[in-house]
Amino acid sequence: MMKHYLLYILIGLAVLPASGQGITDYYRVTQIHQQYQRLLSRYGGPQIRDRWYVALDGFIKTDRAQLDNAYDGLIETNAVGKASGGVTLGWSHRETWAVEGSYSRIPIHTQLAISQTNPSVSIRSIDVRNAFTLRAKRLVLSTSKPWLRSGFWVSGGMWMLPGNNQPTTNFSASGYRYHSQWETHEPFRLTSQTTVQSQTAALAELGVEYNVRLSNSFDLGLSARKLWGLTDVVTTNVTYTALREAPQMATLQGTGSGMSYGVTLRYSFSTQRNQAKVLNIQGKSRLGR
Repeated sequence: MMKHYLLYILIGLAVLPASGQGITDYYRVTQIHQQYQRLLSRYGGPQIRDRWYVALDGFIKTDRAQLDNAYDGLIETNAVGKASGGVTLGWSHRETWAVEGSYSRIPIHTQLAISQTNPSVSIRSIDVRNAFTLRAKRLVLSTSKPWLRSGFWVSGGMWMLPGNNQPTTNFSASGYRYHSQWETHEPFRLTSQTTVQSQTAALAELGVEYNVRLSNSFDLGLSARKLWGLTDVVTTNVTYTALREAPQMATLQGTGSGMSYGVTLRYSFSTQRNQAKVLNIQGKSRLGR
C-alpha cells in the first residue's frame, strides 16, 4: 500500500511543474499580445503604408459666364450655384500622399440678366454633364500626430466632361430704357441664341481640404476648390436692337469656371501597415537605444 502512495506522489511531482509552466507561458503570451496591441494603437498611425478608401461627396458648385459687352449696363451675368454629388475611389500612401478618381454630375451655366426692366428678366441656359476627376493630394499640416490622418491637405487635379448633343435654344425680350433723365424712353429688343458644344470639356482644379479622422475606418473632409474652365461649353449670343442705334452683339461664354464647396465621408476598406517598425519602436522605448 505504501508503494502505491509513493507512486502517486512521484507522478504528481512530475505533472505539477509542467502544468504550472503552461499557465505561466499562457499569461506571458497574453501580456505580450496586449502590449503589442497598445503599441500598435499608439504608434500604428504613421506606420500605415497604403490605404484604400471609397467616399461619398456632396458639394455646391458655382460658376459665372464671361460677358464681353454689357450694353451700357443693360445686361449682366450672374453667378449660379447648384448642389450635386458623386463617388470617389482613393489610395493613400504613408498618410501623406493620396490619389483619387471620382465621378459626379455637374452643371455649367450661362445666365443673362436684363437689369433695366421692371421686373428684371433672367435667361439661364444649363448643360449638365458627367464629370470624371483625377486628383492628387498632399498633407501639409497634421493636427492629430502621430496618426496624421487629421489635418490640412492641398490638392490639384483635372476634370474631364464628355460632350453631349443639345438643340439650339432661342429667346427674345423687348422693353424700354432711358439713356438719361432728360430723354424719353426708347424701345429696344434683345434676341439670344444658345449653343451647347458637343466636344469634351476640361476643368483644372486647385483646392484645400481639412480632413478629420472619425475612427479607424471613417474620415470626414471639408473642402474648397477653385475651378478654371479650359474650353467653352455653353455659348449665348445676344443681339441688341434699338431705333436710333445700329444693332450690337454680345457673347456669354460658359466654361464652368468658379468654385466648389464640399463635404466628403470616406470609408477605408483596406489598410497595409509596416509591422516591423512598431517592433522597433518597442525596442527603443524599453532599451533606450
